[in-house]
Amino acid sequence: MARAWKTWLSRTAFLAVAAVALANAGCLIAAVGAAAGGAAAVSYAYYTAPLMREYPVNYADALAAVKTSLTELQFPLIKEQPDGASTLIETRTGDGLSVKIFLDVLTSPVPADGSLTRISVRVGHFGDDAVSARIQDQVAKHMPAPPPPAPSPGPVVANRPGGGRPVETVAPPLANPVVPAKRP
Repeated sequence: MARAWKTWLSRTAFLAVAAVALANAGCLIAAVGAAAGGAAAVSYAYYTAPLMREYPVNYADALAAVKTSLTELQFPLIKEQPDGASTLIETRTGDGLSVKIFLDVLTSPVPADGSLTRISVRVGHFGDDAVSARIQDQVAKHMPAPPPPAPSPGPVVANRPGGGRPVETVAPPLANPVVPAKRP
């Protein structure tokens, strides 16, 4: 029993000395920094994975375009989860990767444009740009044409009494001409 106790004590002491040596040498900070950098890289890759596009159509037209596109590309519709002004659609690629399509209604910064619908496609955890772009291109083919812009009002003309020609001002007086002095 005494021998097991000594072995445990010596191992614990060795680990404590090793931890102190790492901390004093700066390796512990480097190891923590490397772990944090790796976590940041993974988070960035996950965040940038979805391919997003905004379409100037209403939500119902965008949802119909997505469903039609998935049918044409032979993606099975696994799950459709509406949530107010957004919807999550899940499907799978031919090789089994998960595909998540998010539809979100946005308000346009220009009131005349009406509402916008953002469609985000994420393939797998870190994205497959080729498959995402293929789905987005197919969806774009089924989007209805945006409505024509509202006609602009005609030019506004000031000082038009009675609807006739604009009132013109009187010509300004001209300066007296300079007469050259006569030489003797």
